Amino acid sequence: MKISSSPTDRQAFALADSSRSNPSRTPPSGDDKLREVCEQFEAFFTAQLLKTMRESGEVQGFLKQSSAEAIFGAQRDAEFCRQLASRGALGIAKLLYSELRPRLEAGGDSTEAPAA
Repeated sequence: MKISSSPTDRQAFALADSSRSNPSRTPPSGDDKLREVCEQFEAFFTAQLLKTMRESGEVQGFLKQSSAEAIFGAQRDAEFCRQLASRGALGIAKLLYSELRPRLEAGGDSTEAPAA
């Protein structure tokens, strides 16, 4: 299965990320960075699911969607998915964080799975 992102997806995520940056914030710790990356992954994964669902459905209406509508839709979906991830709606970020945190504490260089 190939996962690709269209230019509108990348534009939507880049625009939302640039508007959220705050240079006056204190630098996040490793634990905070991991949590943030896990949330970003959940948001991106959810956005890919939404994109695939939208592409597989029938197009409603008789007019072709303009590029502006496509960009707006991608931005709307990106923000929606970001909100879902920040609330832990699907639990993917939490699960990923719980799996990766022991590696962060152990030094983070290990490519082997921790012993169970």
